[in-house]
Amino acid sequence: MPDVDAMNSAGNDSPPLASQPHTRWLLISSWLMGAASLAAVVAMALHFSDARDFARLLRQVEPGWFVLAILLQLLTYLLQGQIYRLVSNAGHAHLRLLTACKLGLLKLFFDQALPTNGISGTVAVTAAFEGLGIPRPVVVACLVISMLSYLCAYVLSLGWALGIVITEGHATALLVTAVMLFTLGSLALALGIALLAGRRPLLALRGLQERNWIKRSLAVLSEADVSLTRDPRLLAAATALDLGIILLDASTLWVLVASMGEQAPWSGVFAGFMLASLLRSIGITPGGLGVFEGAAVTALHWAGIDLPVALSSTLLFRGLSFWAPMLPGILVSRATWLAAKASRSPPGRG
Repeated sequence: MPDVDAMNSAGNDSPPLASQPHTRWLLISSWLMGAASLAAVVAMALHFSDARDFARLLRQVEPGWFVLAILLQLLTYLLQGQIYRLVSNAGHAHLRLLTACKLGLLKLFFDQALPTNGISGTVAVTAAFEGLGIPRPVVVACLVISMLSYLCAYVLSLGWALGIVITEGHATALLVTAVMLFTLGSLALALGIALLAGRRPLLALRGLQERNWIKRSLAVLSEADVSLTRDPRLLAAATALDLGIILLDASTLWVLVASMGEQAPWSGVFAGFMLASLLRSIGITPGGLGVFEGAAVTALHWAGIDLPVALSSTLLFRGLSFWAPMLPGILVSRATWLAAKASRSPPGRG
């Protein structure tokens, strides 16, 4: 996939994950840290429980519940694709559902592989849009709206989860402070993106443009179709779809808990999922590897779920949502990158 370096200039003929040596080193280091963190979580859980309990639970997973969990995860790609179709159709650039779902898978792959809090996936999909011949202003508007809708949905879900945690008496001053700071930061980022989209950089920001990546980012944002980025109904619809994705993910985790014969309140599982997602977002490991698992197991245990069930369901969830999409994501990414590279190559002589 070309041009995934956070809104960099086009024309890079190397694959996105093989750009600079120091970038590769940081990426490998983050994966190693994540693997070590995950191993520590599993070891800690095994220390406080019997390993045979985990093996027994995994053998007793009810197939019907597991199939339902897979279907819920497939629906997340459908909703992500619908966000892209929604924006592109509003810009009179029609996108097929299958293509949109592939773009959703592509976004997930980059979000998981590169720890950039969703930015890498958004920019990768934007570059793929351009390869489909969609006008540049519509492409950038899609980038802007998808980022805004994600931030809005995330803040709403996090507030809901915090309310559940406070009601159940598990809130601490540190947790509330972390959620509030993250919420304020997300809202500030969303407001900044909304104000800058479709406009030339403000004079007050000229000093920041000494950094090339900031200058390029502001230049890209200025290309957005203002009629799309300023449409409140379009943003509301995209936010509703992103909320649906979050609810489907949380429901997948709840279904996996139920597949092991454990009865747990959906609200408790949802709150645990969101708190784990918060730590995943601010973590430095790809997809919050290790961090998400540790936070999810702890939060599910708060909700009254036995430790073996909490760990087993979390690992199964990560298998479906994190590991399973990796191979198809790599294939889609490679195919899209090759297609874009071919479209930039001059035609052969005759």
